[in-house]
Amino acid sequence: MTELQLIIKNARLNTDDQELYNIGVRDGVIVALTGQAEDLGTAAETLDAAGRWVIPGAIDTHSHINQRAPEYNDLPGFGPDDNFAVESKGALAGGCTTALNYAQFGLGSMLEAYREGLRAAGQQSMMNVLFHGYVMNMEQVAEIPQAVAEGITTFKLFMPYRGEEAAALGGIGSLNHAQMRIAFREIARHGVQALVHAEDGDIVDHCMQHEISAGMTSLASWERSRPTEAEGDAAWTALYLAEKANCPVTIVHVSSLEAIRARRAAGYSDAALESCVHYMLLTTSSGIGPEGKVAPPLRDPELAAAITDAVMNGEIDFFGSDHNVWPSAAKTDWVTARPGLPGIALMLPLLLTHLVYEHGMGMERAIELTSTNAARRFNLPNKGHVSIGADADLVILDEGERVVRANELHSAVDYSPYDGYVLKTWPSATVVGGTVVFRDGVFPNEDFRGEIINDRFRRDAAGVQEADADLVESIS
Repeated sequence: MTELQLIIKNARLNTDDQELYNIGVRDGVIVALTGQAEDLGTAAETLDAAGRWVIPGAIDTHSHINQRAPEYNDLPGFGPDDNFAVESKGALAGGCTTALNYAQFGLGSMLEAYREGLRAAGQQSMMNVLFHGYVMNMEQVAEIPQAVAEGITTFKLFMPYRGEEAAALGGIGSLNHAQMRIAFREIARHGVQALVHAEDGDIVDHCMQHEISAGMTSLASWERSRPTEAEGDAAWTALYLAEKANCPVTIVHVSSLEAIRARRAAGYSDAALESCVHYMLLTTSSGIGPEGKVAPPLRDPELAAAITDAVMNGEIDFFGSDHNVWPSAAKTDWVTARPGLPGIALMLPLLLTHLVYEHGMGMERAIELTSTNAARRFNLPNKGHVSIGADADLVILDEGERVVRANELHSAVDYSPYDGYVLKTWPSATVVGGTVVFRDGVFPNEDFRGEIINDRFRRDAAGVQEADADLVESIS
């Protein structure tokens, strides 16, 4: 038998099982899982978990690496040549081994943005990346067939962005309801999935203008500009239209109970809900100023607690960080600050600290929320579990107390809204495809590149249906 690529000894894998296990990896796949007394032979590298938890690497279902602000391209870590390199290190230090990352947004060709993202991630990223696509206009709807042929399996639809706000975000657009109806049908026709940013544009536009006129001066004011009714109204519409089209749909970054109520009432079996840790841990009372500006917004403490309760009760399916890479210089003024928070480096340890150590969730359920459910939803059957045949994307956890400091997160971003937060657990080592990519604060294999997972889903273009030209042209 050939030498193993990696052995992890003395791993804790179950809450109720006192037995420790040895994990053997070859060619990036778990090939052996035995009791600690069994000798697996030799390996190119061996890690000793020493009784600590070994869990699947987190799957971040929502990140925006390479969604750059051009005025900051010259800053280290913020440009097209190094953004993935830097931010993937931060992700790995935080136990995230796979990012479902959006192609850079814009109103031009979504396919070209996707191809540019593939090149950047392929050259730079140490973690696995699966790119989401998007549709903001009917020209991009017409690109869906070719995008599917090139490996995109998910397309994001936006509902809130119009006028000045859309322009301020560098060119971003939302579909109206008639266009969404067609987009859902096109996505479903090609056997792929929709993702929806659910905030109603009419409500947001009205409330935004009111708050700006009154003088936007706080997180509470920003929250009033995008009230929970906007999320509820949009979620109901998106779920209804998606169900009518038989289109699988995920409402992303759920910030309130309204999308939860909508899914429960709609009863659509192919609808999923994604949320973010900041909607549980950060609130309008957090005192972090414009650096806390995000869309949907942070809510009041009572609603944040209610989101935690909803997660504990099984109402949320998986989590994304909604990681945005803006320097603090882009977050100084309430009106012009770019919305979005950094978070990929902390998503896993924050979720485990909050849900497992502070609220008593079992580790197995937490693993479902941080990897297994996402793997199932997005057709990644070899990820999200520690078992023979699974991809060897693994994290060894330390526990104790560790204070979050922005300058220790291996990110280009020079602030963290969680600065000073006390973690109860965090990654000691991270493995991607059987290669140790992070260990005790260092990156021992910096030349390693993660998998571009879209390549798994490429299709023969001849077998992909063309977009329905009559439908697309009728509403352009």
